[in-house]
Parts: sequence; C-alpha cells; structure tokens
Amino acid sequence: MAAQLGERSDASAAQNLEPPSGNTQDAASSLDDGVGDKTQPGTVSMWGKIKQHFLRRWWIYLIAIVVLLVILLPVLFKVIIPAIIKNIVDGQELPVKGGFLNFTDPTRLRIGLDTSLDTPLPVKLDPVSLSLLQPPVDGADDIGTPFLTLQMPEQHINHETDVVIPSQVVDVLDHAHLVAWFNEFFDKEGADLRLKGDDLSVYLGALDYRADLDKTIKVPGLDYLKGFGVSDMQFTIPPGPSGHNMKGHLNIPNAGVLTLGLGNVTFNVMAGDINLGLVYIYNLDLKPGNNTPPFEGDFYFDQLVPNLATFLETQRGALANGMVEFNATGNSTFHNGQRIRYVESVLNRKHIPFTIPATTLLLDVLSGVLASGTDGPGLPLLDTVGDVMGNKTLFEQMLDHFDPQSIGSGAQGMGNGVEVTDTTQLKRRAMAQTAGRSMQVNLLRLGLRTLRSKF
Repeated sequence: MAAQLGERSDASAAQNLEPPSGNTQDAASSLDDGVGDKTQPGTVSMWGKIKQHFLRRWWIYLIAIVVLLVILLPVLFKVIIPAIIKNIVDGQELPVKGGFLNFTDPTRLRIGLDTSLDTPLPVKLDPVSLSLLQPPVDGADDIGTPFLTLQMPEQHINHETDVVIPSQVVDVLDHAHLVAWFNEFFDKEGADLRLKGDDLSVYLGALDYRADLDKTIKVPGLDYLKGFGVSDMQFTIPPGPSGHNMKGHLNIPNAGVLTLGLGNVTFNVMAGDINLGLVYIYNLDLKPGNNTPPFEGDFYFDQLVPNLATFLETQRGALANGMVEFNATGNSTFHNGQRIRYVESVLNRKHIPFTIPATTLLLDVLSGVLASGTDGPGLPLLDTVGDVMGNKTLFEQMLDHFDPQSIGSGAQGMGNGVEVTDTTQLKRRAMAQTAGRSMQVNLLRLGLRTLRSKF
C-alpha cells in the first residue's frame, strides 16, 4: 500500500517537471513584451542625464563661475587688454607722408606733420605731447633730451586713418641735437627720428587705458641735394644796377616729403679751396621734387685769374669731360632779418657738387661782355692779365678769318630776311666791342697756355 502511494507521488512530480505547453510560452512572451513596452519610454538620454545633473547641482557651478570671473576679469582688463593695446601702439609705423619745417627764428621753428595710424578696433586718443629726439647710436647712451616737442590733438582712429599734426611754432630745446639730426636728414635718403609720448590715453568705448609711445621712425631725407645744378645763367659785365654780375635759376631737388622754409640763403661758389663767387637765393622754399628758384650773385673774376693754375688743377677730371666743376657751400641764412645759426651750422659744412659745360660757361661770360657794349668803365681784370694782352686778341683773329657772307646766308636761312653785305661795317661793329670781349678771350688764352704747360 505504501509502495503504491510512493509511485503515485513520483508520477505527479514527473508531470510537474514536464516543459510547459506552447500556450504557456506565448503568454509568457506576451507578458515580457508588455513589460518591455512599459519600461522603454522611461529611458533617459545622455543629455537628459547631464541636464538633470546640472539641475541638481547648479549652485556648485554658479559658485565656480563666480570664482573664475573674480579671478579672470581683473587679469583680462588689467593685464591682457593693456598688453594688446601696448602691442598695437608699439606696432604703429607712423610713416611721415608730408609736412613742413620753416626755420623762422633763431630759437624757434614752425612745424607740421602728416602721418597715419592703424588699429583693428575704433579707438580714441587724447591730446598728447610728442617729443622728437635723435636716436642713440649703437652702443651709445640713450639721448634723453628732446630737441623739439609737438602737440598732437585728439584723434579718432578706425583701421588705417590719416593723422595731421597741425602747424605750430615750437621752441628749439637742444640746438646741438637738432643740428646733429638735421645734418643726417640733409645727407641721407632717410633719417631716423625717435618719437616719445608718455601716458598716451587710449579709449576703447568707455574703457580708458594708458600706454607709452617710444618709436623710431624713418623720415625721407634730402639725399645731399643730389641733382643740384644751374638751370640757366647770365652774366652782366660790368655789374648792372643791382650790383651783381650774374643771375639765373638753380635746380635744387628735394628727395624728401617735407617742405623746408629756409628763408634767404647765400652759398659760396667754390672750386677746390678757391672762393669764386657768392650766390643769393631769397625766400627759399624747398618743396618735394625739383625746385628752380631764381638767384643773383657775384662771380669773382679777379680771384680766378691769379689762381688760374690752381683752378685748372682742380678741373683735371672735369675738363676731360668738357665740364667745369664747382661746389656750393653755405654762407649765411636769414629769416626776417634774423640769422638762423642752427641752419648755418649744417649748410656751411656741406660741399654740394655741380657742373657746368665749359663751352656754356664761356659763352655765358662772353654774352655778358658783348651785351654790355663799350659804354661801361674798363675792367680792372685787364690789368691782371699782363703779358697775355696783345694788339690783336685771339677773338679778333677769329674775326679776321670770319666769312661775313656766311652770316648773311645763315640769317636768311633763319628766316629773318637780313643780308649782311657790308663787311667793313661788320668789322667796325665787332672791333667797337673789343675792349669788353678782350677780357674774357685773353682769360681763355691764359687758361689754354697754363693748361698746355701742364699737360
């Protein structure tokens, strides 16, 4: 009996361990699907988790941001932006595009400059004093004394902007440094000029910053007046009512961009160490480019004859090319009757070379003699020529062999309808001017004799 009950229990247990039917599995799958469908909408994305994180801990991040701002803002406004502004100020080229220097007074001058500034953002600059200094030479001590101080007015700069420093009369603070700088400006194509401005106020909107300007710029110079020469020249022998025996026009180039108001300037005309004349130029304004100011002056013929051998020695190279070479050196500079010595200190040390064709010079001299006729008094130069004087000069000998008919034909060829047929009258007119012509012709003979003895 007991054995039968055990067998039945084992059979019931075996039935319970049999796999479930298909309907049971479908029900379970449906249940699982239902559970999955209910939990999927509740899944949180990554950005949602981040958002929830910030919403829970926003106060921590707010405190961190405030701390960072407290640390970084002073650095930004006190260190970074001033460094950027200083870098912009230091990077300004300040090219000198124009302007003028008028030497109006022994202790002052009038100056104005045109330049430009370039900034990436709109800024405003307060008026500032700019000191002009000579840059220190390599290895030398810094030159802290300015020779001029300019006032630059308020400027509004936005990208590249032209800046005009208006005309102003300023005191010469250091004559020695001004002369040294102007000497370099005269000699070179470009002269270095140091500009200093302390406590330059720069406004970025409502923000005010201070910067120091210390910049060395290049000012286009005069290049030693390269190309200086005589455009035209006339001699008046003897001197006319003005008391001067020559006049004409000079060519004075200004290779720079500054107009120079020099006033009344006189130059010595030198050949080597021989002073052969003096040239007067009135109200000289050297504008950029070529200038052709009129001049008048005196040529010292009485100095040429006794020094003719030395003069010809200085002309060896020039005469080989058919030229006569001179040098112009400063003598004096006046403005409104006042002597400008700081300009004289520069010009009087210069030897500006220029040449004149020898034939042109001789013809100009002879033209001056012929134009004066025989009405003027005799020239003392005739007494200095001595044994060169003769009964018949070289020029008179040329007239003896002169074919007057050729003049007649030449005149007709020029279209003036003049026919020269009276050779006697022609010679009489020519001989009537012998006294004036003999001076220069005998001078030429003397020169040729000396030249022939040397070569």
